Amino acid sequence: MSFPHGAANAPALIVADGTALRYGELSSAFSPWHKLTATLKGPGVVLLFADNSLSTVLCYLACLDSPHTLMLADPALNERAVARILSAFQPDLVVRPPRALPLPQGYLATDGANWRRARTAVIDRGPALLLMTSGSTGAPRVVCLSADNLSANADSIGQALAITEADRAITSLPLHYCYGLSVLNSHLSRGASVVLTNRSPTSRLFLRQLAQTGTTALAGVPITYQALWPVLRRQWPATLRALTQSGGVLGNVADYARLAIEHNGRLFVMYGQTEATARMAVLDTAAHPEAIGSVGRAVPGGKFELLDSGEIVYQGPNVMLGYADTRADLTAGDRLGGVLRTGDLGSIRDGYLYLRGRIKRIAKVAGKRINLDELESTFRRLGTTAVVESGGAVFVHCVAELDTAHALAREVCADLGIPPAYLRIKLVDNVPHSAAGKIDYQALIRESS
Repeated sequence: MSFPHGAANAPALIVADGTALRYGELSSAFSPWHKLTATLKGPGVVLLFADNSLSTVLCYLACLDSPHTLMLADPALNERAVARILSAFQPDLVVRPPRALPLPQGYLATDGANWRRARTAVIDRGPALLLMTSGSTGAPRVVCLSADNLSANADSIGQALAITEADRAITSLPLHYCYGLSVLNSHLSRGASVVLTNRSPTSRLFLRQLAQTGTTALAGVPITYQALWPVLRRQWPATLRALTQSGGVLGNVADYARLAIEHNGRLFVMYGQTEATARMAVLDTAAHPEAIGSVGRAVPGGKFELLDSGEIVYQGPNVMLGYADTRADLTAGDRLGGVLRTGDLGSIRDGYLYLRGRIKRIAKVAGKRINLDELESTFRRLGTTAVVESGGAVFVHCVAELDTAHALAREVCADLGIPPAYLRIKLVDNVPHSAAGKIDYQALIRESS
């Protein structure tokens, strides 16, 4: 694996008080985690509830340096979700389970903080890492990633963003989310450093830590940048040089591109999926302003093509091995051969990829096929918007003025050729988002039912 990889005396990980753990110190820092996983009989499954702390990163890196299969989970998962994971994957070791959860049957408490399965079992040639998809438009699935997947994606992102040992990122996204994890991987693969924090990226303490630690790179999803716009426009951190954005459409991308240039920085728009380890495409908005609105070109080593249906197909060494629904699926090996049908619709113009929405976000309403993502884009001009279909009707959840929203709804119905009764406006104070910062469509569907 190509990370961590840096000069022995160079800082790798920086904690809240500014203390740095250097690359040459990582091996000894892994030791307690190696000892913990060595208590298993052989290669097994380790479930880590991953926050953005130093201990999470050390456990993650130590497990990647072992024969075990590591699964990362959100510490905020409820008891029912955790029970499903335990039942399906029977992890042999559970690291830092949420304190509120009771000790499950068949597990023993170790060190007062971890759980060990009473009867452990060996996995033959399992994947290196298991990540859960966000499940924003469907039930979450577990993605199997190999060490080669992780290395390839870290290397390609490092090349695409021209990351050097002088760069310093900050954990503005959860490490159990593929985008947040790829920020860590790509910087450690290039000998750069990462500031570790659990603070919200929109909080004053986070921004103060960003400035004090000399952070050069900030990653975010649209909701992050929407909240930070008035802050960064007023006071741009002196060392900040690169913004990366993924996870959906950023409405004011052109404004952010200009703001970054004014401060000798750059905005990189990216496109990725957990199924491709993380990121598949990148657009340097400063170098290619004519392509703003696209997600750029494939990262080094990858390529895109379109099926006749308009579905985007990606090919590259970062494509997952496949999905796993149970522990038995972990030994199935590579089922995709480096080719991923993304489920996204798009077009390619002048070599740049433009997204048009999800295949599963096509609804049939009043006999008409409606692209919910395109409809959402139309209403987004009024404010934050999310569109779902439920019971044969389309529900537009938006933060807007009622009269303005209804006026636009009448225009849209006329254009689509559907009766106004099939397009319903629901004014909201805010739109629900997942821990990864993506719109939680499933919650909205439940509200609309």
